[in-house]
Amino acid sequence: MRYRSITTSISAALVVSASTILGVSASAHASVGDFRVLPYQLNPATDGIMLTWFTVANAPGTLTVSGPGLSSPLTFTSVPEVDPVLDYQIPAELSATGAFPFATTAIFEAPGVPARNWRHRVSVAGLQPDAEYAYTVTQGASSYSNTFRTAPLQGSTRALRFHAISDSETLVLGRTRFREWSRSSTQSPGSTGRPSGSGRGRDQYFLTETEGYRENIKNIKSRNADMLIMPGDLIEGTGSECQRRWDEFWRHNAGEYDDLLSGMPLVAAIGNNCIYNGGSAGTANPLVQYARKQWSAYLSYPDNNDPAAKDLYFRTDYGPVTIITLCSVGALGENDNVAPPTGQDINVNFPANRDTNRAWLLNYPYGDLPDFNVGTAQWNWALKELASARAAGQIIFVQWHHTPYSRGIHGSSVTSNQSGEAMRIYAPLMEQYRVAGVFCGHSEVAEMSYFDLDGDGFGVHLWDVGAAGDGLRGVEDAPGSTAANITNWRANPLNPQGASWVPNPYHRWCADQSEPETWDGNKLLGGGKHYGFLEVDVERLSGSEFRLTFQNWHTFPVNAGDADFTVTGFELRPYNNRVVLEGPADALQPVAQQPTCAAVDFNQDARIDGQDLAVLLSAWGTCGTGCFTGDATGDGVIDARDLTYLLSWYGTSCVAP
Repeated sequence: MRYRSITTSISAALVVSASTILGVSASAHASVGDFRVLPYQLNPATDGIMLTWFTVANAPGTLTVSGPGLSSPLTFTSVPEVDPVLDYQIPAELSATGAFPFATTAIFEAPGVPARNWRHRVSVAGLQPDAEYAYTVTQGASSYSNTFRTAPLQGSTRALRFHAISDSETLVLGRTRFREWSRSSTQSPGSTGRPSGSGRGRDQYFLTETEGYRENIKNIKSRNADMLIMPGDLIEGTGSECQRRWDEFWRHNAGEYDDLLSGMPLVAAIGNNCIYNGGSAGTANPLVQYARKQWSAYLSYPDNNDPAAKDLYFRTDYGPVTIITLCSVGALGENDNVAPPTGQDINVNFPANRDTNRAWLLNYPYGDLPDFNVGTAQWNWALKELASARAAGQIIFVQWHHTPYSRGIHGSSVTSNQSGEAMRIYAPLMEQYRVAGVFCGHSEVAEMSYFDLDGDGFGVHLWDVGAAGDGLRGVEDAPGSTAANITNWRANPLNPQGASWVPNPYHRWCADQSEPETWDGNKLLGGGKHYGFLEVDVERLSGSEFRLTFQNWHTFPVNAGDADFTVTGFELRPYNNRVVLEGPADALQPVAQQPTCAAVDFNQDARIDGQDLAVLLSAWGTCGTGCFTGDATGDGVIDARDLTYLLSWYGTSCVAP
């Protein structure tokens, strides 16, 4: 999707200075002209799309659409609807409490009068498939223009591109908050190591959450994807920024900071932070219900024949690709919230743990969050849609929030009472229906796992894409810094696996362990974990044969190497973890690749030299954990082929593709 210019009175509003984004300016709360939220895209169809926008005033807007097959522009007049669940919910949102010094980020209709959210929603139909259309929305004295593209037909031969991110977790405090940057990262040969001490550039990241997500969005836009897949935690759960966190999300994605979702459709799964609005465990929590209603106030998705769970699980078809979205925020069924017995190894005795949230979602009587366990309405729906998509010959992607296998904090009930372990019940279904990729988040560790539980040679790639803009966590079982609860678990004689227990036996790559940092004093030259996204390219090779390419990208902060860790710019760089699948939609398998220069730049310093050779030789003959560090060809083993490719680029400098 190509991004067009913003017109008339709101053009300047999108060019926001860094000081304003960081909260220095007290006027940063202003809406974008007459728009509170710019138009954003949902539900692309072969003949149209849904556009939604919000205003402060109760006044209709005008949408015009022009493009292929239209002799004159289509014109629509919106009917504004106010939604009370999007009002500012608590006094703290209108004062300094809980968000100091950002008291003025709330939007006001008049002095002392908090603004309401008037929703405008228009479904456009009757257009040609796979065609780009220009649209303009006029609201009062303001006008906004961009483009959208209708979905391709199933037999389309056009190459498609999808981006996947999660855990942006926007909130106003993100403007000044530097998140954790775990020290568990490996170091390349010759690296002087992460500087000691605490604070920015040491154990906290170079950028604030707001800066990190903002730069991530810029890079996503530069890669011109067809769609954004977002498996959860769009906003951060908090008891003091209930509505303002959504305000901040739209400022990034369809507002003052940027307009990513005005130019591409969003397919999102709800996450645990999306439903947390404060409250405590063990009591009926109306604040959670409030947050759940906020989700559907902003996001309207295809029907699933389950009115209480509308917009929480659904199917999206886009050409030869089907995306199935599931809800994993809590099981909510009888006995689902019961913790495993003391000393029970839930990896061995699964499914004793049948819930993803034993932290605060223990009593929820409102009936509008679906259980996900076997035999529930959501489970049965997923079975039906998986079978339907497979019978139709579709490439299937699935997303939900809680990653079932992870070396991060939420990978196991040993390390978290909000573990995604319970979602492992879906792993056999993913294999049975030959799912090409599962996208999750929650642990905030950019990680890829691969499981083939039945050993038939057709496994599933699981991607944790939780590095959008919040925490940059490490793995819990890092060599030399294993979490105490894992150490204690391994030492427990009641654990039948004993010292051999690992949180994620299917781990293949993660930015924390597989992308060594290279430091020269206070200057980071390359490698490590950074904000970024997963890019998925889909190409049709023949009538029934496809090539899928998965590549993680990261926004590297070019830094001065001074005592303040000053960031002087940004570069979009690939990680060394490209995965290529080829074959029919129901029989896609990994293939070896001819590496680019960047693929053998193992320490990410943009040059192929002795340090990269040392990385390869140190991993010679290995695979499994860390396999991608040194596996230039992606064929699952580090051998002479990888060495040959590295030597062919030796002594050269690399530019990211």
